[in-house]
Amino acid sequence: MTVKANGRSTEAWSILSRFGAYNASNKETACAPCAEGSLQAGEGDQTVQVREEELHARKTPVKKGEVRVRKEVVTEQQTLHVPVTREEVVIERRPASRRASASDIKEGEVRIPIREEQVRVEKDTVVKEEVGVRKRKIQDTKAVSGTVRKERVKVEQDGDVNVGGNEAGRRSRT
Repeated sequence: MTVKANGRSTEAWSILSRFGAYNASNKETACAPCAEGSLQAGEGDQTVQVREEELHARKTPVKKGEVRVRKEVVTEQQTLHVPVTREEVVIERRPASRRASASDIKEGEVRIPIREEQVRVEKDTVVKEEVGVRKRKIQDTKAVSGTVRKERVKVEQDGDVNVGGNEAGRRSRT
């Protein structure tokens, strides 16, 4: 027999058990008094277990891939514009206004040191940037589905039998 209880399975089982009903798959534990024949109408309440399957999601971490972070060395030509100082000799000739004596004539020379800045290129290694690499967890939702089975309680009556409770207005007659 199938009983549709619409949320009132305890009451449906109580009604069924008063008339000797039992759960066939679990007869000895579900309704031991019924099996012994000692249950009389109106005695203690009995219950019908109505079962249904539920979906449960189990999660397993799996390797999806990997990310590699690596460095490579490239070269480029750079030009620096460095201001430098250098000296040069300027020779100026101008007419003299004084007379020289005969004793002043002799050979001679003047030495003038000339200087210039030279540029030497040096290289220094400096840290320009740091790249942080880490993982973070993102909470997301995935929709999963499956087919489940449910037991429904259905109360049927034969003849002119009154059934109380919410099922009274939904009974079927055969």
